[in-house]
Amino acid sequence: MNFYFWQKYSLKQFVLYFIGIIVMPLGVVFTINAHLGAGGYDALNFALGEKLGINTSIAIYSTALLAVFITAGIRRGFPRFSTFISSFLLGLSTDFWKWVCTGVQGDFLLKSIFILLIGLVFISIGVAAYMLSGLPTNPTDDMIVAFKERGISIRAAKIGFDAVCVAIAFLMGGEIGIGTIICTFLLGPGINLFYFLIAKMIKEPVNR
Repeated sequence: MNFYFWQKYSLKQFVLYFIGIIVMPLGVVFTINAHLGAGGYDALNFALGEKLGINTSIAIYSTALLAVFITAGIRRGFPRFSTFISSFLLGLSTDFWKWVCTGVQGDFLLKSIFILLIGLVFISIGVAAYMLSGLPTNPTDDMIVAFKERGISIRAAKIGFDAVCVAIAFLMGGEIGIGTIICTFLLGPGINLFYFLIAKMIKEPVNR
């Protein structure tokens, strides 16, 4: 990865990227700490960390590395290790917020719902900013794109991927519940909303 690779991105793109890297994991930690059930991939990484007694970041790196090789197999090409950069930073950020937010727990229903919704807002903002940055994607998103290149719709690939993650996380005792369903149905609209709001704030043209 040469200097030109970084030189072609603007300061605005880097700012958006790091907003995503910082804010998105905060939202993930909130959804986990709500104890109502989190998104499939997030629940899988947290469950893997708890089961093996390792930091969540190590679990994220492990599943991301697996996704890199699966994606290479789908494309029948070489692994794109550049996509691992985002996972490395997301792992560090997740461990940090997990430590900071230890005391933020959903210990009764209304509080759990509030924490979950706040988490969804943070994830939506983070993902929207991350998408608008235009910097390299993470391994799981790249895997979805690889499936699309093989003629499978993004919707079908994403649903299939989430279903597998939910099933594995459930078997490992992960945070799967009503919150998982809420995340599935509200994250898409939430990301879409903040994508256009942030794009408008930074005067970035988008295709409607």
